Amino acid sequence: MRLFWFFFLISLFSREIFCDITCFNAKEVIIEQHLATKTPYRVVANKNDEKINFDGCSPIRAWGIFRHGTRNPSKKQIRQMKTTLTEYRDVIVKRGKFCEEDLERFRSWNVQVDEEEQKFLVPEGELELIELAERLQRRFPDLMFDQYDNFTYKFKYTDTQRAQKSAESFTVGLFGRQNIRQVWYPQAEKKDPILRFYKGCPRWKQEVDKNPDAMEQVKLFYESETFRRLLVTLQEKTGIPELSANDIHLMYTTCAFETAWNRRKISPWCTLFTRESVKILEFLEDLEYYWIDGYGYELTYKQACPAGRNMMDHLNPESKQPNITLYFTHSGTLLKYLAFLGLYRDPSPLLHSSFGGNHSWRPSLIDTFASNLFFVTFSCPDGPKVLSMHQEQIITIPGCPVTSNLCDFNLFENIFRDTLDKCNFDEMCTIS
Repeated sequence: MRLFWFFFLISLFSREIFCDITCFNAKEVIIEQHLATKTPYRVVANKNDEKINFDGCSPIRAWGIFRHGTRNPSKKQIRQMKTTLTEYRDVIVKRGKFCEEDLERFRSWNVQVDEEEQKFLVPEGELELIELAERLQRRFPDLMFDQYDNFTYKFKYTDTQRAQKSAESFTVGLFGRQNIRQVWYPQAEKKDPILRFYKGCPRWKQEVDKNPDAMEQVKLFYESETFRRLLVTLQEKTGIPELSANDIHLMYTTCAFETAWNRRKISPWCTLFTRESVKILEFLEDLEYYWIDGYGYELTYKQACPAGRNMMDHLNPESKQPNITLYFTHSGTLLKYLAFLGLYRDPSPLLHSSFGGNHSWRPSLIDTFASNLFFVTFSCPDGPKVLSMHQEQIITIPGCPVTSNLCDFNLFENIFRDTLDKCNFDEMCTIS
């Protein structure tokens, strides 16, 4: 019996010695700010919703494009969570080097989402869009009326549950839940030429999206000493010597989804990471989205020109379109359109060797769930002007004066005139 207690105490002592006895500290790691395209919108939301005024000017038109809110993972990810991560959870509980509080998070963890609800908008996503609409309405009360009619408003979403529910949530914020049945939406299209232009571009799919060379910088960073050290550290911490780079990405993604879903509960998968290691995983995402959806290939953003034409047509003060046009779409559209506008472009391409430096192309800030671009045309004494906003913050479109929040409409139009005049989508997207 004495021998039993001797070994029992030794095992407890050993756990204290070899475990990372420092528990995960959410305030110190601030992990929700480094979750790339799975970052919840609350991280970037501008809570200042005071009315936006410019002396002598009145808002007359608006055009906005919105990414859907927080969603469920894909079917593949859900399946991996139920199999791979569930197996790893059991190993971590037995052999993981964590404090008791973090181990308890793993013990109580299970997958509560069904494959049938893959990519569905979740309650947090609905709230993101409702609150976003309410703030925009308070900023522009003379434009965004709380009564719907289809001469004033035009809404459209892609052919997905998450985009549709995001649009409907947005209208709840504008008109109230009791009034949304009257809102009319056109038929959603699988390859919408404005909301999902890249779906109709076979050349981009072949030369960029499915091109292994487009992932070369990601591959090089996975092979770097920086990532190798992270892999070894996590193999030791989890007690899983066969842990792979793909496994770590799955854990990071699960941490991201569970953080986005719930503002108050810490995902056990987040407790694997430190302030430094989460930035490594975030950078991998920065690289991927730069080369697949950003500035890596010229075609990626040039193909967004039909959306650019649509924006210009709707913002034109002489337009016959409804005053307010609001589109609900996806990450791929927002990122490509940001690049089309020339935003967040660094002087040099983003490379695997760029890690540790400062770069502007950070999906954790520019492409969170519910990301948005919003443009307002103002009628002013000296002519029409355009206000540009991203993530509810006033921005300057490259080519517009940095000394003013408003850009003369004619100048705004001229910045994109050459690109839009040469916008032959079918020609640029045809595989030769």
